[in-house]
Amino acid sequence: MMKKTTLSATFAALFAVAGYTHADSTVIGSVETDARVYSATQNQSGLLNKQDASFGSVNDSEVIGAVKTDVDVFRATQRQSGLLNRQELNVGSVRDSRVIGAVDTKVRVDSVAQSQSGLLNSQKANIGSVNDSNVIGKVTTKVYARNIRQNQSGLLNRQKMSIGSVD
Repeated sequence: MMKKTTLSATFAALFAVAGYTHADSTVIGSVETDARVYSATQNQSGLLNKQDASFGSVNDSEVIGAVKTDVDVFRATQRQSGLLNRQELNVGSVRDSRVIGAVDTKVRVDSVAQSQSGLLNSQKANIGSVNDSNVIGKVTTKVYARNIRQNQSGLLNRQKMSIGSVD
């Protein structure tokens, strides 16, 4: 029987041979998350800032096996002002990941708000969605959402919202 470190090294080598590059996380097996967020707030102002909020999401990861998330977000708020800022909210989503197996997400969102002002800013909300990912197997998302808002003011800004979609 292989030791755990040898098994992890074997799978890392397998991903390298398949042409995959760096991932923030590598999951082999099963991961379950049960997240409850009652109130989360992020505020920034200035130049070249980045705001990310992820609740029960699979981001920038390699997954072999199963990931199951159950996420409740009652209130999450992001605010930014300035120039060349980026704002992203991920709730129970799969983003920039490679998944072999299954991902099962169940998301309930009561109130999410994003606001930006300034120049050349970018704003994204991914709720129970699959974005820029390679999936072999099955992805199931169940999303119950209300009161989702994005606001921007300024010049040359970009805004995107994905809820329960495959982009």
